[in-house]
Amino acid sequence: MNKLPFKVIAADMDGTFMRDDQTFDYKRFDRILDQIHENDAHFIVSSGRPHSRLRRDFAGFLDRIDMIADNGSLLIQDDNIISTHLLTHKTTVELLEFIQVHYPNSSVIVTGINSSYTTLDASPDFKQTMNFYYPNRVEVPDLIQAVSPHDNVTKITLSYQRDFSEELEQEFNKHHAEKIHCTSSGFGLLDIVPYSVNKGNALKYFLRYFNAQPSELIAFGDGMNDKEMLELADYSYAMANGEPALKKVAKHIAPSNNDDGVLEVLDGYLK
Repeated sequence: MNKLPFKVIAADMDGTFMRDDQTFDYKRFDRILDQIHENDAHFIVSSGRPHSRLRRDFAGFLDRIDMIADNGSLLIQDDNIISTHLLTHKTTVELLEFIQVHYPNSSVIVTGINSSYTTLDASPDFKQTMNFYYPNRVEVPDLIQAVSPHDNVTKITLSYQRDFSEELEQEFNKHHAEKIHCTSSGFGLLDIVPYSVNKGNALKYFLRYFNAQPSELIAFGDGMNDKEMLELADYSYAMANGEPALKKVAKHIAPSNNDDGVLEVLDGYLK
């Protein structure tokens, strides 16, 4: 087995590590994880998915992987939350009011560490998608009334027909002291998180935690919410099925998610 040239591996989930049918090769991943640990390296799931969903996705692996959830709002090591970046209650309310005025046709979910809320009148397609990612979500008549200061909001997600993430971020930040960051998942969903939150900054935290450098990081992604982490990594891979703009950022192209591209590339380094 070859010695790995990197210490930290970061992989996005949807469109990257996970196949379109929401499966991955468990036996192959188990074997690769053993080899990764023999190399004193670390595997980090870096996703826009909430922590509760990721815990289900990787049941049986939780003591062997680390996680970046909600696009960087939550960092998890050995199944324990080690860092949080939250939207204040005031900004959460202001964002919901802003969305109601400027994007009234968008369905919305508010994600907290322990609770998630959608409205009763959210679109059926949106609800169906959220049933998978947020199985314990609560439907409420009014999001502003439902969200309390104790909900520890990590992210607000909107549906869209066109990507207005840059527009929303710029317009909201013009008039509010607490800044936010918007990013598109590439699947018709837009995430709003605190301003400095992204997968790249989350990985910087983990690199310090593991005493590693960006030159010792390999990262895989398919959408523009993976841009910062691919820019950070010396070994950067966009998936063959990834967005064209991300492929311009990456140094390499991996096979598609449905061809187990992440595991294929890692196996190539391990042979």
